[in-house]
Amino acid sequence: MHPTVSLFPAVGSWSSPGERKLLEDYYDAAWTLRVSGPNKPCSQEPRLFQAVKSLPSPNQRATTCPAREVNLSQFYRKRGKNVRKGDFGRVIIAGGSDRYSGCLGLNALAALRSGADLAIVVAPKRAADIVAGYSPDLITIPCNSPFPEPEIVLEVLNNADSLVIGCGVVRTIKAHAALLHIIQGSERPIVADAEALHALASRPDVGRGKRLVLTPNAGEFQVLAGRPWPTSNKERAASVKSLAKRYQSSVILKGALDFISDGDRVSIDKVGSPYLTKGGYGDLLAGITGALLARGSSPFDAARVAAYMVGRAGEMAAKTFGEGTIASDLLPLLPLIIREG
Repeated sequence: MHPTVSLFPAVGSWSSPGERKLLEDYYDAAWTLRVSGPNKPCSQEPRLFQAVKSLPSPNQRATTCPAREVNLSQFYRKRGKNVRKGDFGRVIIAGGSDRYSGCLGLNALAALRSGADLAIVVAPKRAADIVAGYSPDLITIPCNSPFPEPEIVLEVLNNADSLVIGCGVVRTIKAHAALLHIIQGSERPIVADAEALHALASRPDVGRGKRLVLTPNAGEFQVLAGRPWPTSNKERAASVKSLAKRYQSSVILKGALDFISDGDRVSIDKVGSPYLTKGGYGDLLAGITGALLARGSSPFDAARVAAYMVGRAGEMAAKTFGEGTIASDLLPLLPLIIREG
């Protein structure tokens, strides 16, 4: 029997030194169970256990939290007692291929960690089966095609609140046609990332009239806009605003600074770390944006809040992991950021 490894261990928060100690003990045990198998004890100190120990205690937070324009308490209000599953959003993630599956796990777990109640992944069978093994919190629906099947996605969207689409899809004419079919048929807010952006670049009209968030990097901006991403911040602000108008959407242009616009307003998110250069951070961003849309935020607010949350979690993780920081390190930190408010 092979040892099982979970990339996404759970973590809570604390309100007292005693609660913090309980959390550390729980976290140590939980990690040991996840990285050990029969007769194979864990030989190294848990990475994320160290991250938890390095986080500020409640009475330190006022001095350690950065100044910010985003007030998360406006988006995460205290819950009433008479709530139930689904009240805080159901997110559908459509993407994946035989080659790429991890991005879907990051999409879905980021959505759950940022407050969505359910995350359902629709993907080619191999990708869906792999994602199902990441966490028992995830629901997957396998497709027989090499891309998410439009009929299946649109059917499950009837009982959902938002759609994240495009991550992990391999570029083919048929895949682009499927992605455009799904976007055109969706009546829910949409986060279009990765290959969905390439598909929309050929048919900008498909997304018009939708509640749509585009999440390009500099290279994808060039595909969407037909010109390179500018070098000056002034030109970048004007360019992201122009792109949002062209696609009648909100746009997050990902980079060392995130430029966010809905075609009228421009917000620049400066929170982050130079250590966030590995793959997967855009997948977290898409999942968090999808969760916020599912919970009722506007596309522009969902975009700017998600950009802040990824940057803030990245800052926190990088203080512990430095060069070794990976996208999944940020997942258990998202609830702590929400608690910061």
